[in-house]
Amino acid sequence: MALPSSSKLMNARLPLLICLALGAAGLGIWLATGLLAGQAPAPVVAPRPAAAATLAAPRWFSSVPEAGAARPGPGMLSQKKAPVYGRNGRVIELGGLSIAQYIGTRIAAARSGDARAAYEVYQAESVCAANEDPVADYNDAAELAAFQAERMELTALCAGISPAQVQERLAFLNLAARSGNKAAQIDVYMEGPYGRSVDLTQNPDDPIVKQWKDDALAYLKQAGDQCDHFALALLSTVYDAGQITARDLRTSMAYSIAAAIPRKKPVTQEQLRDRFGEELSADDFAGALALGEQLGKQACPARR
Repeated sequence: MALPSSSKLMNARLPLLICLALGAAGLGIWLATGLLAGQAPAPVVAPRPAAAATLAAPRWFSSVPEAGAARPGPGMLSQKKAPVYGRNGRVIELGGLSIAQYIGTRIAAARSGDARAAYEVYQAESVCAANEDPVADYNDAAELAAFQAERMELTALCAGISPAQVQERLAFLNLAARSGNKAAQIDVYMEGPYGRSVDLTQNPDDPIVKQWKDDALAYLKQAGDQCDHFALALLSTVYDAGQITARDLRTSMAYSIAAAIPRKKPVTQEQLRDRFGEELSADDFAGALALGEQLGKQACPARR
């Protein structure tokens, strides 16, 4: 399997995509908890890049958390001896092995094209990538000390993993995404075109960026069609933000309707008008309702 060159892959998260993901998380909470009249949040706009210092401790992923819930950040231990988390926030069961040992049991299969092994190798390598992300600002010295201790533990866990191994993770991730793994399909979007911080507006003709935009949008739709509520919520945010595809608030609203279906908490027209009504004409609003129903049936036929 051909792997990308080390000059094209780095191990810092794409701030823009984190902003979009957090926007999707907020959308998920809105869909899950309901929205009181008069308390509608402002429409999601094209997000500003997150400050580098905020990258170390996002609290989302795998599923949209309930309001007030706190999840361990990617690559972080929630407490001593707790499970290890990948860069996407999902638990990795190492079975007492180091990262190098864990990868060693799977790398041959991954390199031969085994999609499951490829995703497991990606996940493990992502732990070491996350451990090199910038450190968040801490107001509490004790919390900072705890984070630094956790980072030291993970540094030891990543002993023997080379920068080249960390950099190759996107090749394994893309292999898994092509196989239809919906977690991998979402992760392709979250990692960005290079797996590092990049301003998508600076070089819009970059062929790698253009290909990633096409792939990321297609993969999110494939994951959404597997009734994944987070993928559907991300699609709503993507169409609102207009960063990887043209802004389309009608489609954004439609995906917000579809995203409520897996959670079995449908949104009301009043809630949708509070959220989208000011920017959509009556005809576009009606069209978004119909499109949302269609997308929901397509994504979650068993839930309708």
